[in-house]
Amino acid sequence: MSLATDLLEQAQHLARREPRRPKQASLRRSVSSAYYALFHLLLDEASKRVVSDAILRGLASRAFTHGEMYKAAKCFASGGGLPSHITAAFTGTIPAEIKQVADAFVSLQQARHDADYNVLKSFTRQEALGHVTLAQRAFSDWDAVKGRAADKTAVELFLASLLLWERWGKR
Repeated sequence: MSLATDLLEQAQHLARREPRRPKQASLRRSVSSAYYALFHLLLDEASKRVVSDAILRGLASRAFTHGEMYKAAKCFASGGGLPSHITAAFTGTIPAEIKQVADAFVSLQQARHDADYNVLKSFTRQEALGHVTLAQRAFSDWDAVKGRAADKTAVELFLASLLLWERWGKR
């Protein structure tokens, strides 16, 4: 199993850990783990496209930042829009699955910030499970789109954007 899959499983476990009265610590860690599951899935997919060697891939993955990935995902999300310098280079369409993965990434990162830093926010089990389900759907959407030949360029554009978004904006 991959780290991403293990984190998703951990998120599910933590959301259901205390059957009667879930502890906020368990629910918060569940929400955080759901985000990190998707983060590591995308990190792994993107870094594999940068380098093939596993050791170098580990180093390359450290170049990705949460903030830059968030900005890129927000533009790929359903309500976002790609900047003109990218649409000038990429004339295809962004598949619905990539938009859904981007939406999930944005939502999960915002939820993770609340879970990790907002002590005034309380989570319910249903909220935590909702975030886990969102991550699971993103995994499924990613599996559906990543291998389709027709969407190869869009997939590569999305993954490259997660690393290069701010640099591409400087032109």
